Amino acid sequence: MHPDHFQPEKMIASGPSATVYRGVEAATGRKVLIKALLPDAETENPVDRARLQMLAPALMQVRHQQIAGLLTVMPTPEGAFNIISEYMPGMNARSFAAERRPTPADLRALAMQLMHALMVGEHLRMPHGDPKPSNIIIADHPGGGLFLQLQDWGLSLARQVHPAETLWFRAPELLAGGQPTTQSDLYTAAASLFCLATNSAPAQGNTPAEVMMGLQTFNAAHALMHLRPDLDQPLRDWLAWLMNPVPQQRPQVVGQALEMLMMTMHAGYAYMQQQPPMMMPGAQTMPLVAAAPAPAPASAPVPVAVAQPAPAPAAAPAAKPKPSAGKPATTAAPAKAAATAGPAAAPAPKKPLDKRIVLAVVLNLIAVIVLGLIFWPRRVVTDVNAPDKNTPAAEKK
Repeated sequence: MHPDHFQPEKMIASGPSATVYRGVEAATGRKVLIKALLPDAETENPVDRARLQMLAPALMQVRHQQIAGLLTVMPTPEGAFNIISEYMPGMNARSFAAERRPTPADLRALAMQLMHALMVGEHLRMPHGDPKPSNIIIADHPGGGLFLQLQDWGLSLARQVHPAETLWFRAPELLAGGQPTTQSDLYTAAASLFCLATNSAPAQGNTPAEVMMGLQTFNAAHALMHLRPDLDQPLRDWLAWLMNPVPQQRPQVVGQALEMLMMTMHAGYAYMQQQPPMMMPGAQTMPLVAAAPAPAPASAPVPVAVAQPAPAPAAAPAAKPKPSAGKPATTAAPAKAAATAGPAAAPAPKKPLDKRIVLAVVLNLIAVIVLGLIFWPRRVVTDVNAPDKNTPAAEKK
């Protein structure tokens, strides 16, 4: 495939061994992720390009909604080397933890998606090797909730020297020189969830020995209880189980970890697989919306002292006005009240009867008259000369 088939659009990250761009596929217009590896002389963590090209056909078979699939690897004539994979807009877990504080429900949902991604590698017998926070992309899904996608599947298998961030979240057996397994992926995945919850790492250091020394005093359950007391104990115990320093005391398969995670959830929870959010051709990347800060508790209103005016001294009783000679004194007050009062309100006009009511009354009267004419008892006029039916025949003669 020619390098011109993928064009970089925007640089989105710069790591110790590569520069990452959001790009576009010229033939289809879809957005892709272009990771341009730095020359070996410019990085302390070079990637074995020959080994990566050998692993590429197998890595391209890893496909899932929660995994950024590898599309191709492309050496360029200039000596550069590009890794092309699927692109999803969002931010990595380290940036997410620095800006937002996931709730226990969000943390469970992300853990569920991460376990489903690791299960794909377990079925293919191809562990990820390095599911650290910077390899986890999180986005707000249009359908609601958070969506997680795991990147750089198998890339750590082509490295001899790993960057410092990889060491911070690496399983103890890998720090001792072991090979990636399902148990080591579970440890690193739980350490990444620990980072999402607390915005910290289990241990830090620039060498495996320094990180191993820090892990000797690390207790995941105690750290979570101190840093995130809002997390319920079943979730804290589950994370501590996956971060056990002894591989044999962790879940033996991803399905076992997933089953125990489901048991910590409320009844009625259902995991629904969703398609990752995508960028249409020509669209621009939008940042994640930061969580709204919690409203400050309303403080009690401060009583305000209102100055009361001093009582006025009692006035002397007014002298009664002397009645005028021509008019009595009692007529002055009504006259003054009438002068100060406004004009008398006009009586409200009577509302005309509704035409429908009048029509109904008329129709009822007509109906009563018609029924009266039909069923009124008629007067029977009898002829006195007519013979009576009950009279015997002899009398008729």
